[in-house]
This record gives sequence, C-alpha cells and structure tokens, in this order.
Amino acid sequence: MWHDPVLFRIFFGKEYGRLLARAVSSGPRILELGSGEGHLALELADRGMQVTGIDLSTERIKRASARANSAHVGSPPTFLVGDLNTIELPVAAYDCVVAHDSLHHILHLDRLCAEVEKSLRPGGSFLIMDYIGMGRVRKLLAGALYGVLPTYQPYRKKWKLRKRLAAFLATEDQKRTALRGSHSGALHQDSPFEEISQGSIVTEIQRTFHVVELETYCPFWFYLAPKVRMPASWKPSFARILHAMDDLIIKSGLAKGAYVWIAARKPSMIS
Repeated sequence: MWHDPVLFRIFFGKEYGRLLARAVSSGPRILELGSGEGHLALELADRGMQVTGIDLSTERIKRASARANSAHVGSPPTFLVGDLNTIELPVAAYDCVVAHDSLHHILHLDRLCAEVEKSLRPGGSFLIMDYIGMGRVRKLLAGALYGVLPTYQPYRKKWKLRKRLAAFLATEDQKRTALRGSHSGALHQDSPFEEISQGSIVTEIQRTFHVVELETYCPFWFYLAPKVRMPASWKPSFARILHAMDDLIIKSGLAKGAYVWIAARKPSMIS
C-alpha cells in the first residue's frame, strides 16, 4: 500500500497530514527515524525544515540523497546510514523527531526511545505513525479472506504461502524468542525484524515521553485493499468502502486499530 499513492491517501492521508503539520509547527530542526528513500524528509524540507534522515539501508540512503540533490528545496535533507538499535544521537539537537512505519522493526526500542529523548530540546516533539498489529484472530480472518478472494497471487501460490502462516500469526514474544533460538518459523523470511516490537510501541512511548495525542486507526479492512484483484478504475471506490468499514469498527469500539498515531513531548525537567 505504501507504493500506491491513491490507497495511501485513502487509508493514511489524514494521519500523514497531521504528522506533517505537527512536525512543521514543532520547529525547524527535525530528525526522521527510518527515512527510507526520503519522501517524508523531502516534504518537510519543502516546507522550510532542516531535516536529517537516518536509515539502515545503504541503497535507500543513496536513492534518498540523489533525490535530495535534485530537489528544488531551500535546504535539502541530510541522509545518514545508521542502525536505530545502536545509534547514539546528539544532545538537545532537534525540535522534533518523526518515525513513520519504522519503530515496529526495532529490537531495542527502549534504548532508541532513550536516545530520542536525549536528542530533543526541552519540550520537543516525538511524532509516530506505526503498525501495532491486528492480533491473531483478525490475522486468521484476514488470511482466510486473502486465500479465497481473487488477488494478484494465483491460488496455487497462495496455497504454498501456508508455510509462512506461523510467522504471520506469531506474537512479539514469539518472534523475540525465535531470534534468541533457532525457531525461525516465527520470523518473516524477508525481514526477521518485521513486527519485532509491534506490541511495545505504545508502552515504550508512554514510559519515556508525555503523550499528548494517541489514536488508533485501520483495524482490519486496509489489509485487503491492495491485494484484491479488480479493474484499476474500481480500486479507489473499493478502497473508500473498506476505509469506511474500518472507521465504523473504530467508532463502534469493536476493535482498536492496527496502526497508531502518537504525538508526544519530551517531559519537562522538575527541579
């Protein structure tokens, strides 16, 4: 879905716009954690911000730097390669730190939160949009629907995906146990750190920062939007229906969202 701008705007546009607005209002010096190919950093730079982006992938940083060099912004972002599990951030260097869909990959999230807190000026903001998980019941239902509905994967290939069911359903604790041992079946094949901290994000942010806003969204139907096969002209309308169904789940209190928006501040020092 991240690669489809139409679907992204339908399901995540409101929260993404909120993140941009809050970041700009927080002050000019911004750090992005897990900056990828630089899309968010460039949008912030285009609004006059001084942005530094950090990502583990050398290739993504190269592409982000190339995009920044060709962008017509007053102060192009600076992109650095770094491991968010071990990085050491400067003291009181930023007005705002943003993390968009990156924290659920971080094994040592408690350490990273401490570094973010250290790097913020007094009263600085930490803004998060991230995946916190659907839970096993919703994942089972989503997997069943994916299996029977027409998708971009042939049914024969989908049947073979049953071997990945354990990783799809594994909890954070099961994934962490698998990392320490040899039970690789609980880990995603492409990325063993996928969802490794999905259940810890809210707790760690609340432990280290003063939470100003916390809202979950997209509890279930978002999962099927990019996967169901249909004519391209139908997809936006179909996605809006699914988004409305997700909103109804949230408003009725049937389930919390699989994604979370958090606006937090560095706690004030008490003398």
